[in-house]
Amino acid sequence: MTPTTEGSPELMGPVEVGRQLGVKPQVVVNWIREGRAHPSAVDDLGRNRFTPEDVDRLRATLGRRRDRGRTGAGAVGGAEEDGNAG
Repeated sequence: MTPTTEGSPELMGPVEVGRQLGVKPQVVVNWIREGRAHPSAVDDLGRNRFTPEDVDRLRATLGRRRDRGRTGAGAVGGAEEDGNAG
């Protein structure tokens, strides 16, 4: 174990986080690059490490984003319907 992560066996990498959230590890990496995911630690090899609390926050964010996506799709559909009617 590295000094950065020593004493924190509950820290997880993108593979474990992806499994818990039902997405591929690359999706987690993309979220980090986009600033949507914020790991609590980085080990001495530069690998991102997440706590269970980080995963909970991501899970909550996913739910909000999915809800917004559905609402947005409905709003776009409504606008298209209005445009077609006129």
